[in-house]
Amino acid sequence: MKHRAFKTLTMALLLSVMSSTPWANERKSTAEEATALMKKAQDYLKTHGREKAVLEFNNPASPFNSKSEINRNGDLYLYSVDPKGFQVIHGINPRIRGTNKYDMRDVDGVYLIREFVRVCFATPEGKGWVNYRWPNPVSKQMEDKAGYLERVPGTDLCLGTGIYK
Repeated sequence: MKHRAFKTLTMALLLSVMSSTPWANERKSTAEEATALMKKAQDYLKTHGREKAVLEFNNPASPFNSKSEINRNGDLYLYSVDPKGFQVIHGINPRIRGTNKYDMRDVDGVYLIREFVRVCFATPEGKGWVNYRWPNPVSKQMEDKAGYLERVPGTDLCLGTGIYK
């Protein structure tokens, strides 16, 4: 009886601690929200041109990359790849911008940029999802992520965003 009460108390304390962590109560963006953000990004690019869009999409305070009307949870951000893995856009990490990350792997060894390139430039649709693990900018934890990518029509640019699972 004492052992069972101890286990119950331990479980209650654990759940209490877990629910008080900052990320436990945060709602994560959905696949629908990610694709909606991508549509807005594609529209912005079409309306304002590549040069202005790159500046906007690289700004961490942009509504595309921070908590806003179009990014309600603040866990979405934009990034890009070209057919060789060069990244001109990364909405929250300036160290990635202007670099080739074709051989970059996640913590499990997944070549995520190679997969981004394959989805964008080697499939007829030019869009799709890639699963990998990546640090969540909200929780600061390594989490499962599904990256959503779309080729920008008529260019060598592919835009991406992603959801944490």
